[in-house]
Amino acid sequence: MPFCRIETNLNITDDSKENLASTVSEIVATALAKPEARVMVLVADKMTMSFGATATPTALVTLGSIGLSKEQRCDLSEKICSLLDINYGISGKRVYIDFRDLERSNVGWDGSTF
Repeated sequence: MPFCRIETNLNITDDSKENLASTVSEIVATALAKPEARVMVLVADKMTMSFGATATPTALVTLGSIGLSKEQRCDLSEKICSLLDINYGISGKRVYIDFRDLERSNVGWDGSTF
């Protein structure tokens, strides 16, 4: 049930957003050893954002999952920051990732909780 929300001040084309969502979905599923069919990714572009008082390309990533370990967080941080830098020119120094280790009872799905 991992979810990942990527917010950026860049204007990203629809095709590129779909590619970003697909790539992040695969990264998250692999890193967390979860079925990709359960991974949700949202890409929100053209957000009004600043980091360090400048509007240079930046991103805020929120990634939540049940049972998110420290090792997984480090791996995901490296992979997501690398992807954003290489493909979108957003330096890892301008990306914050908010990792959330969620309790099963606090995550709803299909009319129930995990």
